[in-house]
Formats: sequence, C-alpha cells, structure tokens
Amino acid sequence: MTTAQKIIPFAPFAFRAWEEIDLAAIPRLRFVYSDFYAAGYLSVTFAAPKTGKSLLALCEAIDAVTGRGILTARPTGPIKVLYYNAEDDLAVLQARVAAVLHLWGIPQAEIVGRLYLESGVASQNPVVLIRGEKGEIVEPAFRCIEDLIRREGIAFAVFDPLQDLSHSPETNEAFRALGGRIRALASATGAAIGLVHHTRKASPGITPTLDDGRGGSALRGVARFNRLLLPMTEAEGVQAGIDDFRRFFRIGEAEANLAPPSSERNRWFEKLGVQIANGANIATIRPWTWPDHFAGVTVNDACKVRAAIAACDPAPRENVQATDWAGKVVAEVLGLDLGRKSDKARIAAMLKTWLETGVLARENLPIGTNRKSVSCITIGRNDPSERLE
Repeated sequence: MTTAQKIIPFAPFAFRAWEEIDLAAIPRLRFVYSDFYAAGYLSVTFAAPKTGKSLLALCEAIDAVTGRGILTARPTGPIKVLYYNAEDDLAVLQARVAAVLHLWGIPQAEIVGRLYLESGVASQNPVVLIRGEKGEIVEPAFRCIEDLIRREGIAFAVFDPLQDLSHSPETNEAFRALGGRIRALASATGAAIGLVHHTRKASPGITPTLDDGRGGSALRGVARFNRLLLPMTEAEGVQAGIDDFRRFFRIGEAEANLAPPSSERNRWFEKLGVQIANGANIATIRPWTWPDHFAGVTVNDACKVRAAIAACDPAPRENVQATDWAGKVVAEVLGLDLGRKSDKARIAAMLKTWLETGVLARENLPIGTNRKSVSCITIGRNDPSERLE
C-alpha cells in the first residue's frame, strides 16, 4: 500500500437529536458599537480608495472609546478599542484623532488608556497575518493579538486595510482562510473585530456591490456583518443641491446576517477639514442628513401651488421636458430658479410627492390643435387648505 493509499483515521460526525433546553438561556447577540460590531463576530467594511473608509473607521473607534454616540446618537458605556492602520504613519493617525476630538469637543482625557492607536508604517514588526504563495496563516501574530486583547480587556479591534496585513496573493482561497482565522479570533476572545477592505476598480457607470471586494466574495462569506461605502454621485449631488458632491459618501449596502433591519442603513457622511492645535487642517467626517425638499415650504405654499395649477388653461404637462411643464408653475410660486439644477431637481421631487399624496393629480387630457392625449398635472382630492381651518 502506497502512502497515498494509507487509510487516514476519521472521527464520526457528532450529529445529535434535539434535547430539551432552556430557550430563555440562549445567548443574545451583544453589539459593542452601533448595529454593525458585535462581540465575538467579524465585520467587514468594503469601499473604493479615497471614499472615506479610514476616516469613518477611526471616528467609530473614538466614538466607541468615549461612549458618546456622536455617530450613532446612542450613548453607551466607554470601552477599550484597538485601531491598527497599516497604510498611514503614526503622525497622520494622531492628527486625525486630534481632528475628531476638536470637532466634537472631546477632552483628550476621555481616550487616554482606552484607545490603542497603532501604525504599521515604519514599524520594525508590522502585523502580517498571512504569507506565502499558498497562504500560510501566521499563528504567532494571531497569538500576539489574542494575548493583547485578553490582557488589556479590548472589546473592539479594527484592522485597516486588510490587504496590507497579507503577504499572499489576493485569491479567494487566501482571503477565505484569513477571514476564517480572524473570525475564530473574534469568537475565542469575545471581541468585536472589524476589517477595512478595498473593492476592485469598478467599470465606469457600474456601482460596486458587496461581492466586489478584492479577492472575490470569500471574505464576505466568512463575516457575519458586511457593509459597502459608496461616494456620492454627481447626479445625487444635483438632487441634494450639493456642488462639491465628492465630499460625501454613504453606507450604500449593508448586510448584517444576525441583526434586525435598522435605520442606520444607508447613512450619509460628510468629509470636512478641521484645524487642529498645531495649525494643520486635517480631514475627518461627520454625519450628514439628506436635505428635505420641502424645507421652508409651508401648507400655505402648497395651497398657492395648487391654486396656480388649477388656474392654468390648458393644464400644465407632467413631462419635465415640455415647454409648459408643471414645474414652471411651482418655480414661479415658490421663487425657485429652474436654471439651477438643484432647484429643478427639488421641484421634480416636490411634484412627485404631491402626486403621491393626492395634493395634485395626474390626468390624460387632449392638448393642442390635434387634441392628442398627454399626461397633465391637475389638482387632486387632498386639499391642504383644510388644514388651515
């Protein structure tokens, strides 16, 4: 019998029939920060370079350390957090911390002894978790991290970016093995572990998805929590009335296999510069709310628009490209400028809402000398003037 033919001992699978248990004693999922980082689980953030993923990850780390809830609006108890960045040197990271502290008015004392900030740049012993063509897990590195988490009582650790922790080809197999080992680390220590990972370069006009992480979808499969950050597009900037749309990004796709649906999905953030104590202007982020198209528009304004639409003969068109588009009536009543893309997008959004709520109505009417039927805007059954009585 050759070596290849030798019988390898095999332990039988331990499949068991259900036995009665205390259902109330089943452990509940415990989030250590927001609804994305849970104790004992792996979370992965995917994004293209320059989106703002590192700024977000560091700001989340500081928010978790202080327990203030500056990004989540849910204050919690302070915890110890490790943030390891393999791309930026320590001075850059310290400046980013200073920017967060300055923007939110956080005393430095609140992070002393609780934030573990480390850079892999210029380090004599950078963190490498997998190496070689075959993807060999570097167990001594994992033991070192596990010892640190246990010894210091770290509840939440973030490693940014993942590819700089690897000296192996970016294959599905390598990332599956690495992700599985990091998941085991989270499970063994009970800490929430976050990874920041780049997406592949997207084709023009194609929006990336969670499956577009470098190295394939293997990493997504081993993580319990995944999210994708997306930059604001020029079209979204027009809709929001934003000229410098490149300063904004959002959580565009989120997958939390063990979490219920949450309003934290699809949150927007703004990148801005903050002058810190040394005089430098440093980038950081803050939450940003998509503008309300009806901001400043009163019920009385809606009544005026409705009356102006009713007075039109013939009725204005629904088609935004028509010379007698209903949006022109709205612009005149509300004093908006159709020459501005943002105002035009705002008017289109208001018309859409008024149609959905019945303030206005859509009606096919014969228009012109040939009496061709076209979609027009008329008044609906929902009369806002009744609210003024």
